[in-house]
Amino acid sequence: MDSGYSLAIINSCNSTFESVVLSLLLDWASASIEKSLNQPALPHAVVAINATDTAIDNSQWDVTKATRKLLSSVDHVLKSNPKIEECVRFWSSRGKQISSIEDLLKCYYSSIVAVRVPNKGSYMIMDQQIEKLQKEIVERCFLAQEKKKRLRTISNSDELQIYLQLAYEHFSKHLDVPFDFVEHAMKANPIPQDFGGNILRLALTIRDCFTSSFMPMSGEMIFKNLSHMVASCVMLDFVRHRLKGYPSCHSSFMR
Repeated sequence: MDSGYSLAIINSCNSTFESVVLSLLLDWASASIEKSLNQPALPHAVVAINATDTAIDNSQWDVTKATRKLLSSVDHVLKSNPKIEECVRFWSSRGKQISSIEDLLKCYYSSIVAVRVPNKGSYMIMDQQIEKLQKEIVERCFLAQEKKKRLRTISNSDELQIYLQLAYEHFSKHLDVPFDFVEHAMKANPIPQDFGGNILRLALTIRDCFTSSFMPMSGEMIFKNLSHMVASCVMLDFVRHRLKGYPSCHSSFMR
């Protein structure tokens, strides 16, 4: 799984989740974060727990209860697994409160769900659980798509091909340098050479200057300080292009 994926689907069973799958989930997610900057959205994870004994409590066929039970059953590794302890320290140093495996996984994933699938012979239950698994996959894909729409980062087939090419070129030359989504988005969709584009370039230059001097500024702060100059530029552009009429919001006043 890499940082471009919106969904990770993992087959597992109870005995291997703690020993194998949990470590893989954290390894994949950690590598994704380390190898990318300005990642627009975290992926979703769906865990299919195979060969579940049909003698379990019926409540465990419910997705929400199965997920809660599975994650709580491995909470003890927070203090017994050196690799996971390191992950906890990493996020704790960044202000995250980690008191359970679920808290830790949510630092890496938008959501994580577990769906139990019975062993052979239980065809009615298997049919129900496969339907639930399909529903969760479709729902997580929809949520990922909606998140990318809100962030205006969803790609069509042509744009996706450009990103894939940029990623191949990047990692073929710089294996240890993170892939910066914003930087490569600018390459794929350069800022237009018009009035609005030049104002944006100025704002980005100011951001970079303050970032390099260890005094980061938010977008709101940058444009608040730029407001008077931008207003002057708008008026100058208005006069240069001899635009006629008055601004609509002041037209009645100007008359």
